[in-house]
Amino acid sequence: MRLLQTEKYRMNFCVVLLLIFISGFAFAEDPKKGESKYIEMSKGNENAPVVFVEYASLTCPACAAFHANVYPKLNKEYIQTGKIKFIHREIYFDRAGLWAALTARCTNAVKRYFGMLDLLYSDQPLWSRSDNSDEIVGALLKISAKSGIEKEKAISCLEDQEKALDLVNQYKIYVNEDAIESTPTFVINGKKYTNRPYEEIKEIIEKELKN
Repeated sequence: MRLLQTEKYRMNFCVVLLLIFISGFAFAEDPKKGESKYIEMSKGNENAPVVFVEYASLTCPACAAFHANVYPKLNKEYIQTGKIKFIHREIYFDRAGLWAALTARCTNAVKRYFGMLDLLYSDQPLWSRSDNSDEIVGALLKISAKSGIEKEKAISCLEDQEKALDLVNQYKIYVNEDAIESTPTFVINGKKYTNRPYEEIKEIIEKELKN
């Protein structure tokens, strides 16, 4: 089904997807299916002494606040200096969060992904609050355009059912492995922490660096 049939954006397949994964249905692996389209989005030194995983929903206001107020300090002091490998993993509480993830991952380029996160979090109230699918998708297409992605490409990314299924399957795996119950949640060198101010996060990181 093509999205560009009218000016209204038909996202029925993702609505069905959302209902399936919320209901706890386990997706069966197709033996003919190729390699997963899931890509771990990370930045920083691959061999850094500290691995910092953020579990976040792109529709979560607290996650947007973290990226506005805490992440820039973390990036400047620890990621850019090679002390941290930072990994961002999406949690899908709703259809808008899944669609936003497909938007952020449209090109599969790590640099583009983190730039898209900045746009999605800063513009979060403009696209995440509506109950209308067309309004959500229309706002996400505007964000894609801001990042330089052409409309046809952005729509094809939102239509990518195989990638959507892979994202949901991977989401189920890491949520179970790390027992994620809320966002943002941080896993720092294997230890889980709830949301907290930068000063407390810095203390945790410094302790790990000393170890």
